[in-house]
Amino acid sequence: MNSLNNSVFGLPLWVVLAAVAIAAGFVLVKIFASKKNPSAAKQRRKKSSDGSVKDFMSTMRLSDTQRIDRLQRVVTLKIGEKADLKDLSFDRLKKFVVTFGGLEQTRGQDRARIKLELGGAIADCGAFVTELEDNEFLVPRASDDQRCSIHYSSGSDDAVGFLQIKVNKIDPVDGSVALDVLHLRGRQAA
Repeated sequence: MNSLNNSVFGLPLWVVLAAVAIAAGFVLVKIFASKKNPSAAKQRRKKSSDGSVKDFMSTMRLSDTQRIDRLQRVVTLKIGEKADLKDLSFDRLKKFVVTFGGLEQTRGQDRARIKLELGGAIADCGAFVTELEDNEFLVPRASDDQRCSIHYSSGSDDAVGFLQIKVNKIDPVDGSVALDVLHLRGRQAA
């Protein structure tokens, strides 16, 4: 028993051994838990500033055996018009409708009021876009800046998808907006 009373770093040897055993046990539990439930590491939940919880993919892995499919369309809408873009969703969304609700000026800049219907899914937006409520946004005209876009990411065992909507042109005289809608899908090659 005298050997356990020897000091290591100024502490009794039994205290140092107990701390090492507890740390090793914690590491083993974490390793076992991550191997048992790998899907928990794939999708995380993010709490936004308004308190709602939104899903996002932290990483989307694409292997060499996967291919990228791309659908893109520029849609011009006048105030109050809707566009049904279900054909741009790779059948991943139950519904995909974009509505142009009008123009608003914020800090001297024209912004388009865009409302999305994604069949229950909730989109997110870049830092320069104002989220009014779920799937309703005030969007400035975009350059090539991701911070000026609306986006939605989804994933499953067979594919991952990324949907992006940007405002290419705002015409306040005509009361119209040109939207660039891009949907990318990564999936296993056939």
